[in-house]
Amino acid sequence: MMALASCTAKQGYYIKISSNDLKGDTVTLAHYKMGALINNDSIIVDQNGNGVFKGSEPLKEGNYVLYLKDGNYVDVLMGKDQRFSVTLDTLNMPANVKFRGAKETEDFFEYTLLFFKNKKEIEKIVSDAQANPNADIEAVRKEIEAKQNIVVSKKEELVKKYEGEMLSVFLNGYDIPQPDEMTVPDGCSNPDSVRASMYYAFFRDNYLANIDFADERSYYTPYVRQRIDTYLNKVLVQQYDSIIPQAIKLVERSTPNDSAFKIMASYMLKYATNYDLPGFLDMRHIMGIDNLIVELADRYYLNGKAFWADSTQLASLKKKADKIRYCQIGKPAVNIPIANITGEYDSLYNKCGTVFTVLVFYEPDCGHCQKRLPVIADFYKQYENDERVNVIAFCMKDTKNEWIDFIKTYNTGNLINVWDPERKSNYWTNFDTSETPMIYILDSEKRIEAKNLEPEQLYGVASYKKVKSE
Repeated sequence: MMALASCTAKQGYYIKISSNDLKGDTVTLAHYKMGALINNDSIIVDQNGNGVFKGSEPLKEGNYVLYLKDGNYVDVLMGKDQRFSVTLDTLNMPANVKFRGAKETEDFFEYTLLFFKNKKEIEKIVSDAQANPNADIEAVRKEIEAKQNIVVSKKEELVKKYEGEMLSVFLNGYDIPQPDEMTVPDGCSNPDSVRASMYYAFFRDNYLANIDFADERSYYTPYVRQRIDTYLNKVLVQQYDSIIPQAIKLVERSTPNDSAFKIMASYMLKYATNYDLPGFLDMRHIMGIDNLIVELADRYYLNGKAFWADSTQLASLKKKADKIRYCQIGKPAVNIPIANITGEYDSLYNKCGTVFTVLVFYEPDCGHCQKRLPVIADFYKQYENDERVNVIAFCMKDTKNEWIDFIKTYNTGNLINVWDPERKSNYWTNFDTSETPMIYILDSEKRIEAKNLEPEQLYGVASYKKVKSE
């Protein structure tokens, strides 16, 4: 049997379309890959109602679509056997669609018909019950359960029949694991909170458990991208330290297979860098998500494991990662040397507040800085003599007169004004100053807690820290 499958694969693919109402029309074959539909080929059905997709090399195994006229389409499963025919009538779909030749492809289509037929029947049962105030709820429940069991039994039959084949990959990955009822220990003072945490932990660890990310075929299903997106953006707590470890685990699950690894690592890198692209500023709300760029760069790309990445991509990624590397959210800020107006140096840490510190990098001739530094100075007026909060304004220019003129013109003399005339600090390496003004928040341990803030957000930081002016 295995020898026959191998022989079939070597024969490439041959898909015959037969339809009397598609004469002269175009039919397109496309496949799913990480949520996108990618065209493979198009044919024109001849006047006899026939058309053929063919190629000497086999197609990737996965889920495909045949696009027909008037927006109609047919879902197709492509397994090892890629020689089959499809007979269809666009006026009566999907009932009059028939697959012949590749048993796995036939069985997939029959399963989808059963799945959606039962789904509609269940919806009608529920609708009828809701419209009937005297409905026997227990009888309705049993009727629904019986319908569901038909589909479950068919799925189990197919998974066993096609173990290790594409249909099994599709069916196994489609199901999302569900937990048993969570039991909270007796005497718990906050049972609802504990139960919610237990459910969260279950879905964090199991939501994607049925998808084999080391099998390249999993990425050629219509649901895999949506499931990953839902996991990262909705299932997990939307904080960098909740998302990043799980993102790395997903990449690690893909590493046994080179093709799967390439797809997953590339997806995660795109996800991580979205925050830095126009139109994706909402990603900035997940403060610290850019730490994932450094993690991916160091684990996979800059050490040669990402075999597909060319020198241009690696150079660009290294530049981006290095911009973030020493100023990652959650890590201590580098204790750079800073100088006062007379050029006397001290350390950054010695100027920090006991509760939090605002560190802002700016340039005197920057228009945004000229507007925003006065707002920061106004904020600091209520804390000038309060050691809990310090605001350090780091001038990135080494032209003293220009710096002093800025302080006088924009009334920022109450800030802790510093600079680095001897270029000792390497601030351009230790902090991301690609945008100005760049505002960092350091906590009581000098860890970077937030960055790239607007001046108006400082009031919220003080409120969150419960630091009020006296």
